[in-house]
Amino acid sequence: MSWEQYQMYVPQCHPALMYQSVGSIQSTMTTPLQSPNFSLDSPHYPESLSYYSNGGGKDDKKKCRRYKTPSPQLLRMRRSAANERERRRMNTLNVAYDELREVLPEIDSGKKLSKFETLQMAQKYIECLAQILKKDAKHENHKNKSG
Repeated sequence: MSWEQYQMYVPQCHPALMYQSVGSIQSTMTTPLQSPNFSLDSPHYPESLSYYSNGGGKDDKKKCRRYKTPSPQLLRMRRSAANERERRRMNTLNVAYDELREVLPEIDSGKKLSKFETLQMAQKYIECLAQILKKDAKHENHKNKSG
C-alpha cells in the first residue's frame, strides 16, 4: 500500500501533533504539513484549526464580546420587579383558592381550609357530584324503560 492510499484511512493529524524527529533519527514518513496539498482550509480539518493559521487567534478576540455584568442598581431594579410579579401571582392564586373555598360545602370545624385541604375537598366534592349524576342517569334510564 502506498503512502497516498494509507493517508485515506488514517485520520488527519492536528497541526500541533505532527511527527517530529527523535534525536538524530529523522522520520521517513511525510506528514500532512509536508504535503504540497496541505491547507488548514481543507474539509478534513475542523474550523477550530484555523486558530493556528491566523497567528495564535489574536483576531478571534475582536469577534468575541465578553459578557458585561449589569450594574447593582439594574440588578436591584430587576429583582424588585421579579418580586412584584411573584407577589401578584401569589395574590391571584390565593384569591382563586378563596373562591374555591366558597363553592365547597362547609365543614363544622369553622377553621379556614389549607390549600392542600381545599384541593382534596374539591376533588372529593367533584367525585360525589359525578356519582349523583350517574345515579340520576341510571334512574332516568330505568324510568324510561318501565314507563
